[in-house]
Amino acid sequence: MEFRPNFNRKGWCEVATKYHWTTGPISSSLGLDHITVDVLNNTSSTRSVRINVYDLSVEAPILMFTKKVTIKAFSSVSEEVSASESTIWEVQLITNSKRVRSWVGGQDDAGMNLIGNIVLSSELQLLYSE
Repeated sequence: MEFRPNFNRKGWCEVATKYHWTTGPISSSLGLDHITVDVLNNTSSTRSVRINVYDLSVEAPILMFTKKVTIKAFSSVSEEVSASESTIWEVQLITNSKRVRSWVGGQDDAGMNLIGNIVLSSELQLLYSE
């Protein structure tokens, strides 16, 4: 049987314990007030997620928000991060399952989504797994 990293030999199941996802840098649209991060646990087990939001407007990234949340099976959480001063930002998610889904959106003060500031779960980039 051939060896594959991040898979076990018995059932070819995932064995990675953490997945690091990123939106990549996002240039804010005019009128950005806050960033909303919605995370869905699409599994039958309780999962944990760390949400990190960075302001990339200056030379060194500034951590604007960090929170570790526990999500029960088949439920979701939503976090709003004030970002009216940020012109370039990035959201990183650290999860313990590939089946945790997310939606990230820059919104104005009325809660309307801003064009070019929405990232769907399928558009997140996997930085690395451990």
